[in-house]
Amino acid sequence: MAPEPQPTASVKSATGLDLTGRTLGEFQIIRRIGKGGMAEVYLAEQTTLKRQVAIKVLRAEFLSDATYVKRFRHEATAAGGLNHPNIVQVYSIGEQEGIHFIAQEYVRGGNLKEFLKRKGPLEWNVAIFLMKQVAAALQVAGTSGIVHRDIKPENILLTKKGEAKVADFGLAQLTQGGERVAMTQVGVTMGTPLYMSPEQVGGKPLDHRSDIYSFGAMAYHMLAGRPPFKGENALAVAVQHLNEKPEPLKNIRPDLPQAVCDLVHKMMAKQREDRFADAQALLNELKSLQKQLTSKDGTPLPVNNGKPARPSRSLATASWATRSLRRQVLALIGAGVVVGGVAAGVGWTQRVRDPFLVPPPTRDAHEVPRQSSISAQYFYAMLHGENDEAAWRAVVDYPPNSQGETNEMDRKIAAVRLAIVYVRQDRLADAEAIFEKLARSGDSWQVNQGTAGLAILQSARGQVGQSDLTMTRLPANAELVGDLKDLLIEARERNKRQAN
Repeated sequence: MAPEPQPTASVKSATGLDLTGRTLGEFQIIRRIGKGGMAEVYLAEQTTLKRQVAIKVLRAEFLSDATYVKRFRHEATAAGGLNHPNIVQVYSIGEQEGIHFIAQEYVRGGNLKEFLKRKGPLEWNVAIFLMKQVAAALQVAGTSGIVHRDIKPENILLTKKGEAKVADFGLAQLTQGGERVAMTQVGVTMGTPLYMSPEQVGGKPLDHRSDIYSFGAMAYHMLAGRPPFKGENALAVAVQHLNEKPEPLKNIRPDLPQAVCDLVHKMMAKQREDRFADAQALLNELKSLQKQLTSKDGTPLPVNNGKPARPSRSLATASWATRSLRRQVLALIGAGVVVGGVAAGVGWTQRVRDPFLVPPPTRDAHEVPRQSSISAQYFYAMLHGENDEAAWRAVVDYPPNSQGETNEMDRKIAAVRLAIVYVRQDRLADAEAIFEKLARSGDSWQVNQGTAGLAILQSARGQVGQSDLTMTRLPANAELVGDLKDLLIEARERNKRQAN
């Protein structure tokens, strides 16, 4: 086998810079979108297939260490052999002028950490819906002899179709014939203490049951609203994984079915033999639970003393419709992701529509099934499709509960997404009404969304100078809803073309 290439000092210096605008093989770098422990992540276009991809570039400080380069290549090798809808797909691995990179699927949306931070504890049916997808991904990885080693909310990406995709096999450990492949002493400290298995804390050999423990700790967080253990430092948290039992979920969430609590605690058993034998066994149990805890029409059964009760007529449209969700997800498979609404070099009124886009159903907001909370209503809209006007309108119009409390952040984000739907439908006046209201709200987050939206609309109408002026009012670090950010970038590019 050829030795690993050793980068020169000049290459190391170059890779420490922003690679925006450069070309790596067939990938044209568009912009930097993130940074991880080992790599920086860029959005790029694969010129041969005309698709957007994520490029992970090994950070400069690791290039002089052949061990890190080897681990980086192992990440690509491990993940590249996995092909599953719930796993971020690796397309290719490359090296150019000492720059080591991996090209992988670009997932629009956010991650589970961001989702939990915004929403807090999830309803049990939403948690199980996501857990089934993660379990399916781990089952495929386990069959291939891969232990992820770093299951945590940040590594679970959520698409705008409600799909969960497991990302970052950078800490993956390959097994050959059941034996561990040692990757260096650094491997002992891999993982995240908040979700680390006892055997991982103790530096013992790992197998797929370590991922099940970490998955259980993450599921605990999904349902409790916080990780199972906390401490002043990483060591304090790690020691608790070794010696302490987490507070029973039922104490924190009396509304949860006891069977759901029992499943999560079994995943987190200290002894690996007391956990589920593998991810397939866990997936089977999740499917069985979902079937037990929902009525024939897919609606969750109410819980009395931890056990499901007979459904009442008033609950027929209260919360979760599994069959409906399944139809919605299937209808969107192959639909592709709408990339901003306008291709580079094409004017707004001449843009090419996505030929694979499934038109959303025409219906009024009152036809959308009412969910049990505004958070559940938001999740329903996210699953139903990013272009469903009625689904987002139902979130915006969701009434306060009996105590007058609502999750206003869900309502705010839904308003932005509703405006984006109008932009895509060329209903610019309707979008403008929402963006203007946001811009006048006085709340800095809403003001930023409204300002960005107005700049996009001005650009679409050919008001280049006004659009550029509006953009100057946006803070450089403004956090925008994902699609709005993409539309704003395209508006900037359109303004430049029209100004030339």
